[in-house]
Amino acid sequence: MNDLFHLSGLQVAYGARVILDIADLHIRNHATTAIIGPNGAGKSTLLKALLGGHPCRQLHCLGQDAAQVLQLGKIAWVGQHETFATPLTVLEYVLLGRYPHLGWLSRLSARDITYAETLLAEFELAAFAGKRLQALSGGEKQRAALVRALMQDTNILLLDEPNNHLDIKHQHQLMQHLQRYQRHKDVSSVIVLHDLALAANYCEEVILLAQGQVIAQGQPHEVMTAEHLLRAYQWPITPEQRNGAWYFDTFQAAV
Repeated sequence: MNDLFHLSGLQVAYGARVILDIADLHIRNHATTAIIGPNGAGKSTLLKALLGGHPCRQLHCLGQDAAQVLQLGKIAWVGQHETFATPLTVLEYVLLGRYPHLGWLSRLSARDITYAETLLAEFELAAFAGKRLQALSGGEKQRAALVRALMQDTNILLLDEPNNHLDIKHQHQLMQHLQRYQRHKDVSSVIVLHDLALAANYCEEVILLAQGQVIAQGQPHEVMTAEHLLRAYQWPITPEQRNGAWYFDTFQAAV
């Protein structure tokens, strides 16, 4: 099955302002897909729609009704504004990701705890496992939220600007981790990103939004052209590939 999601007939408006107007959208399975575009383009709204947060004519996930897939705990989600006002330790918080897999009387296993400790170490949070969540910095909290989503051990990840509050090192570590998951665990991810270079270098598919519509969709080199980016961002952006990596020059028009 090629479609991770198939969405049609999506219209979202606040008063007279149209946020999204998408007649038909297919999102690839077995891929990491970036949703990019300027502020107000509808990126987060589209991600929320994939979770059933906005009515549309039809919304399927892996050929099934998306609401059923979500109800079964098969979609892990990290929002742009996670809530951390909970009296839990970091270890207790990330273990919440295991609860969709537990029956009414089931308990967390030693394997669950070991898996959580392994992921916390991978995201450089092992030293904070016993600390209260509120003691963490913004970037540390964001990494904890990502670990909690990964603990759900699902094949579908939806991430809304997961690199918020992360420094450059941890941004790349996150994208590399997702890349490994996609290759070795067959995890499909849909990620809202602002950083064009991260989208181009780590994602197989890109959806470019502007003014609530899909401007282009496809592989990064097909979508992230100077023409498409100018149309979307209303600013000259020059893509360039050097030593196998993509770079985006946004300064030429400013000097």
